Amino acid sequence: MTGPVGPVGPVESITGPHRYRNNQKMVPASEAAWGLARKHGMLGLVVEAVEGQNRLREVRGGHEFANLSSCSYLGLNSHPTVVEAGRAALAEERITGLSMGEFRIRLGIMERLEEELSEHFGAHVLPSVSCGVLSAAILPLLASGHLTDGEPLVVVFDRFAHFSMNFLKPVLADETLVLTCPHNDMAYLEEVCRKYPRVAYVCEGVYSVGGQADLAGIKALQERYGMFVYLDDSHALSAVGERGVGFARTVFDELGSRTIVVASIAKAFGSTGGIAMTGDRGVFDFLYRSGPLAWSQGLRTAAIGTTLGALEVHRGPELGERQAQLARNIELFDERLRGHDLRGTGSHIKFVVTGDNDRAVRLSNELYERGYYCSAMFFPIVARGQSGVRMMLRGDMPTELTERFAADLLDVLAGLG
Repeated sequence: MTGPVGPVGPVESITGPHRYRNNQKMVPASEAAWGLARKHGMLGLVVEAVEGQNRLREVRGGHEFANLSSCSYLGLNSHPTVVEAGRAALAEERITGLSMGEFRIRLGIMERLEEELSEHFGAHVLPSVSCGVLSAAILPLLASGHLTDGEPLVVVFDRFAHFSMNFLKPVLADETLVLTCPHNDMAYLEEVCRKYPRVAYVCEGVYSVGGQADLAGIKALQERYGMFVYLDDSHALSAVGERGVGFARTVFDELGSRTIVVASIAKAFGSTGGIAMTGDRGVFDFLYRSGPLAWSQGLRTAAIGTTLGALEVHRGPELGERQAQLARNIELFDERLRGHDLRGTGSHIKFVVTGDNDRAVRLSNELYERGYYCSAMFFPIVARGQSGVRMMLRGDMPTELTERFAADLLDVLAGLG
């Protein structure tokens, strides 16, 4: 048996520099908030479906409510075509997965999926188990320059970029300079582009706490300075755009070699996992054997099947019908809430800022009592002093339900004080 390698010197501080994350600060703050939500019975609910997500019943107590915290913005996660395709894939392949790096061996059904995804979205599309895995594989290689010319890029994160990307900042900082940009601040971003010859910008298309990226401004900076764009469009894929291409592709229609769009297929798309779209075949091939994408956790057979089933729905008229109903719900809700402090106008993700945690939990709890589950959100998901309640509209919500919810929300807000 051998001991530790290397000399043992004087005892040094084991506290990290906390340049990009600080669990000692964030965990106590977030746990206090989650504890408050748990105390009021807003966490750990066990339910059964009565009528899709529009009517759930709590197993203990029998309280019925509509789910306005689901990211399945079109309700395709319960579509018969999607569910049956998952069953059919398992029956056909008779194996849950190969449990190995897919760049070595992969099932024929997986190759079929890649081809159909690529044809549908007009790009080279790489599927994986989640967007987090895709970001963990791609962003360090982007930072080091191995997706471009081999020279490191300064990586700029939008301040509101999702945690699945933000948590990689310390890893990227071992490769290059990492900066954080004020939300949608194109002037700040242009100054960085003027100062440094190689820049990558990391952002979302539709943000999980409301609001959208300034796609036109981002595109203009890319054209002017050659800036690389890494864009997570998880909350918009399928929900908007012809064929469900999402928000990002309405501007970045041709991806080229300096844009990567990642997106969850576990939200409006209706399946599970994530995809990365690139216009560069060489980058696609390289990423297949890179980092966590080369490990043994590829999409399982049932997930490949449900993704193929979701694609089938995307190719038919029903996708447009559900998108249109979602658009009607958004317009109706925005009209009813006009004049109120509501983030996310024009988007299916709404956020009401209450300020402190107590008011956020009160609002969430009172809406639940009236038959709607909406998520209270706290630091570090949102900034300190910006706690509130997030609400997600869906394309399988009847107009009448949206009307009732808007009226009840206004009534609760009036009494919140």
